[in-house]
Amino acid sequence: MPHRLPARRARWLLFPAWIAACDPAAGPPPAGEPAAAAADGGAAPAGDPADKCARVSLDGLDGRWIEVKGRQGNYTHRFLVQRDGEQAELHVVLGGFTKKRLQGEKRSGDWRFTEQLDEAGMAAWQRGERSRVRLFVEPWAQQCSLRVTEVEVVPKPDGGEGEKPKGTFTEYLPFPEDVTFSFRPCDGPAFLGKAAADAALQAKQLAAGGAAPGHPLGEAIPVGVVTDAAADGDPACTYDMDLYFDDRPAKDKAGAPRGPVPAAPAAGGKRAWVVPDWYAPYSGNHHFELYRHRSCGGGPRELIDVRCIEAVLE
Repeated sequence: MPHRLPARRARWLLFPAWIAACDPAAGPPPAGEPAAAAADGGAAPAGDPADKCARVSLDGLDGRWIEVKGRQGNYTHRFLVQRDGEQAELHVVLGGFTKKRLQGEKRSGDWRFTEQLDEAGMAAWQRGERSRVRLFVEPWAQQCSLRVTEVEVVPKPDGGEGEKPKGTFTEYLPFPEDVTFSFRPCDGPAFLGKAAADAALQAKQLAAGGAAPGHPLGEAIPVGVVTDAAADGDPACTYDMDLYFDDRPAKDKAGAPRGPVPAAPAAGGKRAWVVPDWYAPYSGNHHFELYRHRSCGGGPRELIDVRCIEAVLE
């Protein structure tokens, strides 16, 4: 059973300490560190803790949630729910940088969310070469939280499916209202170094199996992608991107936020979305994200897609 605190309100006071520990000024960001949720449209909860407790219901899951153990929030396990009637989509991080998209169905006492795979992923699952994630999300009124149980979904020879539990349930609470994170799964690759602005080199890497992840660490790493300008939208629109590093808003050497960063004007039917000088002087595995946007005719800024690469910086 999760640790029971003496009062519900005390549970909403646990977050400032772990958030402060994520201050980038303290050093290189830890792997899996969170970033701005505004990029994913995730609405933060507001108001008194009693209002947050009211969200703990089958119809109150919309928004962002974080795993808690005792009095500590675990930002490497978090999810965002976007609900539409009896259906819902869930974007989840279950450790590391990988974000998964799950489709949910409301049941009598819980929501069941199952990982959605593309055509190639589904074929691999049917061959038994991979599994799928399934989450059961149940309101836990006594603790003013959610109980989340993860299972591994595997195919059966008869064409059905089986479930393999992965431990007992874990507990989730809504995010504090003054903290933002990134949750959205990647829609396509980004590229490093010379490939960042070279469509031919990007195509060559994809044909060889995927974007090359290796690059020397440094204070000016090129990161980007070249896209089909017509697919991006009307040429009269303006195009820019938000940047995230290790699931956090990217910052420059001085610690100032980067972005929005404008895309290059279309040329030859292509548009380059390139950051030539991404500050990342940290060795090891790191995650770069480009949230590509367009703004048309004075209307709202629209998200086109998210391009990502998990790099190995040396």
